[in-house]
Parts: sequence; structure tokens; C-alpha cells
Amino acid sequence: MVAQLTGADFEPHIGTDFGVAEASVPLALQLLEVRQLGTALRSGGAFALTFRGPLAEPLSQAIYPLVHPRLGRLDIFIVPVARQNDGMRYEAVFT
Repeated sequence: MVAQLTGADFEPHIGTDFGVAEASVPLALQLLEVRQLGTALRSGGAFALTFRGPLAEPLSQAIYPLVHPRLGRLDIFIVPVARQNDGMRYEAVFT
């Protein structure tokens, strides 16, 4: 399913939460930004998603099952990229 998604599929969901399934405690990542990155081998082009999560117990770089009420369950590789005052930033890049 993730292979067919484009940045445009995520844009309407900016500001919404993606639950991290199978987390030891309830955890949600809020989608902050969708950035188009240009051409790619994948249909729909390359894009990146930026999420914000809580500062406590940050996630490590890995594939996580993220659950969204409209998009369903998506296994997404996320990378922690910055610690900011309002939360931890994570990025997922699709090329």
C-alpha cells in the first residue's frame, strides 16, 4: 500500500495524528509537513513527511506501523532528525 501513495495522499492529513501501533505506551506522531522532492523511480515522485512526537522516550530509526483513521495501517521507515522545544521531529523519505 505505501508504495502506491504519493505526497498528495498525505497533504489532506497535515495536522492529524498517526498512532504508533505496537508501542509499549500509547504514542502518536502528528504530521507536520509534506515536501515534494522531485522525480523518482516510484510513481508519483519523491516526497518527505515530517512528524512531531513527544520528547519523552524518543523513537529510534526503524520501520514503525503507523495507524491513521483515513489511511489505515502503514509500515513507514522513520528517522529522528531534531529535538525541538515542542517535540521530537521525525522524517520519512519516499524515493
